[in-house]
Amino acid sequence: MGIQDRDYYREGPSFLDRVSAQGATVWLIAVTCGVFFGQMLTGVMRSPLTDLGAFNTERILDGEVWRLVTSVFLHGGIFHIIFNMFVLYFAGQRLEAEYGSREFVLVYLSGGVFANLFRLCAQVAGLAAPSVAVGASGAISALLIVYAFHWPHQRVLFFFVIPMPVWLLAVLYVGLDALGALQVEVVRGNRAPVGHLAHLGGAFFGLLYYQSGFEFRKLFARRPRARVRPKLRVITPPVEEERPEPVGAPVQAAPRANEAADEQLEAKLDAVLEKVSKYGQESLTPEEREILFRASELYKKRRK
Repeated sequence: MGIQDRDYYREGPSFLDRVSAQGATVWLIAVTCGVFFGQMLTGVMRSPLTDLGAFNTERILDGEVWRLVTSVFLHGGIFHIIFNMFVLYFAGQRLEAEYGSREFVLVYLSGGVFANLFRLCAQVAGLAAPSVAVGASGAISALLIVYAFHWPHQRVLFFFVIPMPVWLLAVLYVGLDALGALQVEVVRGNRAPVGHLAHLGGAFFGLLYYQSGFEFRKLFARRPRARVRPKLRVITPPVEEERPEPVGAPVQAAPRANEAADEQLEAKLDAVLEKVSKYGQESLTPEEREILFRASELYKKRRK
């Protein structure tokens, strides 16, 4: 055994081991923060990353559908990303433990895409003006609603000051977005901010996901192969045609049943007599003695 195999020489977990031990929530936060750092290098909203991946109504309608996903990882300012990542960490840790990492990531991304599609449909329908937008708020809204359904009475601090249950926080969150989305030109002089529509779309996705009981993992579950039952084949023996016997041919009588029985008795008798010659008459069983008796009776009848 080499020295490297001894317990006191073994090193602690490697960097890759520690990285793999982190959950999907931490990885989502790390990736999002890394993308935001890249945005900051050249100006947040003027960054090539923003230009390439932001939600852009006109470009999405022209076929750049990847923006429905990439915009989830982009943000417009430091407070924007801090708030979203705080809620992601707060709700994500427990939801990931509840659903598993893969299911949690799919819920998060699907909530963000659904929110962007909800916003896009509202813009196409004329309910909101075309826009350029970034942020994970739609996905965060979906997580918050699912969290509120699971643990409605957990206490949280609204604005880090006012204690309230999670269900009330979710109601206020959706209510404020609904009021913001219903604002008309009389109030603000322009159409309602489209960010509210994305928030409502994410919340609606969270409601649908929880109430439907749907799980993405079921789509990837391996279905057991159906057992193939062997097919039974019924083989019908060929029917031999009865050929008429030629006229004048001698008719052979079928062997009688008693003759066949006698032949079977004689065959059994030979085996019994051989046993008697080897081991004596005392070794015979009651059935074998019965064979001897029947054979003796048969021979008596033949003599007569």
